[in-house]
Amino acid sequence: MKNYFLLLLVLIFLFSCKSSTKQSSTDTGLTPNKVEKSDILIEKFKPLLQGTWVKKAYIDKIAKTKSPLAAVDEALDITTFSINTIDMKGNSIIVPIGSGNHDGSNLTLSFKEGKRPSSLIIGAGELSVAVDHGDTTITLYYPDDKNQVKATQFIRANSKKVMQIADGMYRMVNKVLIAGIYNIMDTTANATVIFNIDGKVKGFKSFKNYVINIDLNSDAMDNLDEIRFDDDTRNRKSYSFRFDADTLKLYDIKPNADSTLLVLDKLRYKLVRQK
Repeated sequence: MKNYFLLLLVLIFLFSCKSSTKQSSTDTGLTPNKVEKSDILIEKFKPLLQGTWVKKAYIDKIAKTKSPLAAVDEALDITTFSINTIDMKGNSIIVPIGSGNHDGSNLTLSFKEGKRPSSLIIGAGELSVAVDHGDTTITLYYPDDKNQVKATQFIRANSKKVMQIADGMYRMVNKVLIAGIYNIMDTTANATVIFNIDGKVKGFKSFKNYVINIDLNSDAMDNLDEIRFDDDTRNRKSYSFRFDADTLKLYDIKPNADSTLLVLDKLRYKLVRQK
């Protein structure tokens, strides 16, 4: 009887140890299902997100009007962001964003399912990815200043090299607005001018670089479309520009009497885009 009682105690002890071991294996952070779900989302979205993204409606309006000033109503809220999947830590990425072509901040993109199809959580909103005939677009669902969720579509400026958010925006603006080969007409000679998509210029005086002003209506004298040459040097020069079909016209500019607005002065150059 005594031996039977001892055997019973041993069996109870062994069962208790096995039960405790099994319980602890299920209480160590993420469950297998959660780990698996996160891994699936990373595998699905990570190859699609890499790059610098810009607001499609803004770029489309510049392409149509040939004027960043005319498109300023589309340069609201988030206009650009960059996603570098190399910077990913765990199941999230810090995403630099640009707002209104003027301010910058960061959002956290998490590889967690949003409420919408093919979407992830980003900050207080959601990011949805779509692929159509090989072209990837991102739709950002994000609350505005009035806490109303707006859907904004973004296109990729560059994927192979993640750029600074401003550089990605400039690249797309240059592409749809001014990049190309022109013949410059003046009183002395005709010459070829090349505007590169990445802000390089060849054949126009001694200038090496150009930048289109897209930060408009935020300061005084932001009332004209403006192109700046060699902006970071002492030889910098600014003109206002207008397109007349394939002709790019560059005007001298000057401030008005109280330096609140720019006004057009003399037409200096006509550049005709080669077809």
